Amino acid sequence: MKLWLLIITLSILTACKTAETPKSAETVQSEKPLTIGDDKQFLSESLPSEIKVRVTISRSEDLRVSVGERIKVGDVIADRKKERDGLLMQKQQAELTLERMKKLMWLKDENLDKPILPDASFAEYEAAIGRASVSVESAKRAISLQETRIEQIEKLPFPVDLTKVKQHESARLELLKGELLAAESNLNLERAKLETAKANRIYSEQKDALEIQKSKITVREQRITLEANITQIEAQIVNLNVQIVALSAVRAPFAGTIKKINWEGQNNAEINVVITVDVDSGGESQSAK
Repeated sequence: MKLWLLIITLSILTACKTAETPKSAETVQSEKPLTIGDDKQFLSESLPSEIKVRVTISRSEDLRVSVGERIKVGDVIADRKKERDGLLMQKQQAELTLERMKKLMWLKDENLDKPILPDASFAEYEAAIGRASVSVESAKRAISLQETRIEQIEKLPFPVDLTKVKQHESARLELLKGELLAAESNLNLERAKLETAKANRIYSEQKDALEIQKSKITVREQRITLEANITQIEAQIVNLNVQIVALSAVRAPFAGTIKKINWEGQNNAEINVVITVDVDSGGESQSAK
C-alpha cells in the first residue's frame, strides 16, 4: 500500500514540473528596447514652452521684432547696426593710420651715413701755388742773370768810366730782388690759402658728421615714439574688435511667436529689453533664410 502511495506521489510531482516550464520561458523574453533619439515626442518635450531673451539696445529702432510677430530660428531680434557701423569706421581709420606708421618704421639709419658735403677738392689752390712757384723761380733766374751781367760789366777792359752803367744795372738788380720778394710773398699766401681751405674742410666734415649723428638720434627718438603709437593703435583696434563683437546682432534661438516685450529700464545710453517668445512645439523649427 505504501509503495503504491509513493509511486502516485512521484507521478504527480513530475506532471506539475512539466506543466510549469512554458510559463518560465515567457517571463524571460525581453521587450524591444526604447531608443530616446527615435522618439519624436522626446524632441518636443525637450524644448521650452517659452523663452525670455534679454537684449541691450541704444535706440528703439534697434529692436527688430514686435508683439505677435512670427520668428524663425536665426531671425534678428535686435541689432545695434548704427553703433557697429561707427565702430567699423573707427577701426578702418585706425588700420590706415597703423599702416602709415609701419611704413615710416622702414626709415634706415644707413641713409643718414651719406655725407652732406661733396668730395673734397683743392685743385684750384694747388694750381695757384704752382703758378706762384713759377713766378718765384723766374724772379730768381732774372736776379742771377742780372748779377752775372753786372759782373761782366765790371770785367770789361774799356778805359771809359762805367760808373753810371753799374749804377743802372745795380738799380735793376734791386728791382728784380723786390719782384722776387713779391713772388715769394704771393707763394706763401697761396700756400696759406690751401692750408686754410683744408682746415675749413676738416671743420665742415666734423660739422657734417655731427649733423648726421644728430639726425640719427632724432630718427631713433621718432622710432621710439612711432613704436609707442603703433602699440597704442594696435590695442585700440583690439578694443574696437571686442566692442564690434559685443554689438553683434541678437538672433532667435528657437522658432515661435513674440508674446511680450518688456522695457526694463535705461542705464546711461543703454536700454534693457526682455522679449518673451512662445516656442513652437513639435520639434520642427524653420531656420532663417
